[in-house]
Amino acid sequence: MKFSLEWLGDFVDTAAAGGADGVARWLEQAGIPLESMERSGGDVILDVEITPNRPDAMSHRGIAREVAALAGLSLKAQGRAEVAASGPTAEELASVTIEVPRLCRRFAARVIKGIGSAPAAARVKTRLSAIGAKSISAAVDATNYVLWEMGQPLHAFDLDTLAGGKVIVRRARKGEKLTLLDGIEYALDPADVVVADGERAVSLAGIMGGLATAVTDKTRNVLLEAAWWDPAAIRRTARRLGLHTDASHRFERGADPEAPPEALDRAARLLLESAGGTLAPRHIDARGLPWKTKRATLRLARLKLLAGDNRLELDFAAEALGRLGFTVSRRGKRVAVEVPSWRPDISIEDDLVEEVLRVYGYQKLPSTLPPTRGGGGHLESRRIVEERLADVASAAGLLETMSSPFVDRKSDEAAFSAWITAAGGTREPLSLSNPLDENRRDLRATLLPGLLDALARNVHRGEGTVGLFEVGRVFDRAGDPDDPPSFESRRFAFALAGEWRESWSSSGAAGKADFFDAKGLAERLLAPWVHSDKVTWTPLQADAFASGAAAAIEIPGCVVGVLGLVSRAEREKRKLAEPVFAGELRVDAIPTDAAPLRFVTYSSFPPIEADLSFSQARDVSWQRVEEFVRSRQLAHLESVRILDRYEAPGATAGRVKTTIRLTFRSHERTLEQDGVNQEVARLREALKEELGASFG
Repeated sequence: MKFSLEWLGDFVDTAAAGGADGVARWLEQAGIPLESMERSGGDVILDVEITPNRPDAMSHRGIAREVAALAGLSLKAQGRAEVAASGPTAEELASVTIEVPRLCRRFAARVIKGIGSAPAAARVKTRLSAIGAKSISAAVDATNYVLWEMGQPLHAFDLDTLAGGKVIVRRARKGEKLTLLDGIEYALDPADVVVADGERAVSLAGIMGGLATAVTDKTRNVLLEAAWWDPAAIRRTARRLGLHTDASHRFERGADPEAPPEALDRAARLLLESAGGTLAPRHIDARGLPWKTKRATLRLARLKLLAGDNRLELDFAAEALGRLGFTVSRRGKRVAVEVPSWRPDISIEDDLVEEVLRVYGYQKLPSTLPPTRGGGGHLESRRIVEERLADVASAAGLLETMSSPFVDRKSDEAAFSAWITAAGGTREPLSLSNPLDENRRDLRATLLPGLLDALARNVHRGEGTVGLFEVGRVFDRAGDPDDPPSFESRRFAFALAGEWRESWSSSGAAGKADFFDAKGLAERLLAPWVHSDKVTWTPLQADAFASGAAAAIEIPGCVVGVLGLVSRAEREKRKLAEPVFAGELRVDAIPTDAAPLRFVTYSSFPPIEADLSFSQARDVSWQRVEEFVRSRQLAHLESVRILDRYEAPGATAGRVKTTIRLTFRSHERTLEQDGVNQEVARLREALKEELGASFG
């Protein structure tokens, strides 16, 4: 858009701002970059780029406001002398009815009677010509002048052509047509908003006036209109009809609802100065739905956090916002702000931070690299843990994925609530006030739903073996708004399905993934920090996992993770026919100190294996059996592992049959079978006496 430096001088002292070069420099700092600058007679024309979120800057007064704020200057007071008015009032000469109050929240009008056919004043024509606007007539030039001066689009109607002097703001009727000022007849849609008189549509609201009621050389009585139109409605109609005007460009982005009265007075004064006539007393000011004054709060802690500069003070922030037209009141370490009506782009605290920093100058903010301990080091010790977990998972053949952090806590995570609670998470989700997707307003409290969705997509595309993992943040804490990371915790999740090998290098045919594949992976993941002897597996009941097939992973002092067979309901939700095993680890709960490495020499002597089958109470877990066997301290026992845990259809109720394998080996000699048998017999008797096991 082009702006005249001489015109800007009506609102701000451009010489004090540094002339054309100074104005350009301040605009660059304001985020309104200069595209070109050229001289036109004794004036300088600035061609600037204005982003769509700044409709307030699409006028000379708006540009001057930015320059004044950043240069520390005051806006010049606009001494507008009252224009004498006489005769019947505007309300007696015309009427306005708004039938679409949401789409037109304000429609104001003034009436001027008895104008002549003289052209616009030379100053008006010269200024419009300097920025590339064509002079048409005194009435049209007055509306264009105010548009470029104040940013408020206006329209001039020939009052005598409005049937009954009525103005009705309504939707277009089905099949209705309207010939606009460009001479083209347009077929209207019921979604379009029009300005009509008592008989027909006479203007396409916010875009272009109609030809039938246009001001001509024969016009003597004029109705000037200034309104506020719904941006979405104007944008929709303009795009459908392929129309783009100076008015629609501004209304699509959001006009100032408080501007119409002042804009009408300014245009009426210009028209009277050029073409004479008599101004009717009073305004017509019809209202639709009321608009709310937006308010926001700026905290000093938030300002310093986003700016990365502790030199910023609240007094400066209050002053900067005041210079930009905000109404400010200081409240301790925060500033309460009332947003001016011409700033539709400001709504939240971070918007205020940006405004303060524009005045402060982004170039003043320090550019510093985060501290480091040296090349290749990490600032966060937990990041080392995350990378180590990812390396172990990759080595096991899993592939990394990344899922969206946005969920619907009720539908996506309800089945995982028992795990979220066990992990110390809050019951109430952390929700967004302006979500990208209305159906996903919450921030996730666990990685598992998103990971299972990714696994399902792979399975549905024909992958027979799927192993995925994800490293990410969840938002399951009641944190401090001044410390955003306090809402987060770190997680590592994995899922297995289909054919699976114990290791990528394992030979032979792969088998179906089972609980022990997942359990072994979890132990491998924790091994660098926690020895398997310190890990406890406690049954966990959660709707997301099959009953009796899930466990909380505990280490001394806390729950570090969960692991289990995904429930049928969760699989059916994702149309997964095969079993799926999934687990999640709380990275924050894993000890950061790596477990000490202990090297034990390999024995060169052969082992002796002994299998032992017995029946025991069903509520005696394998973990309890394993702990019991190890507590017997059998001579030369190297390992104990479960081979089978079976509940036969005809077995005694409440009993299960367990088969374990004991491996004995010595580092000094070859063991004798008799010695091993004695140890096995000793264990057999202990199992009978203390665990109630039966043999045979």
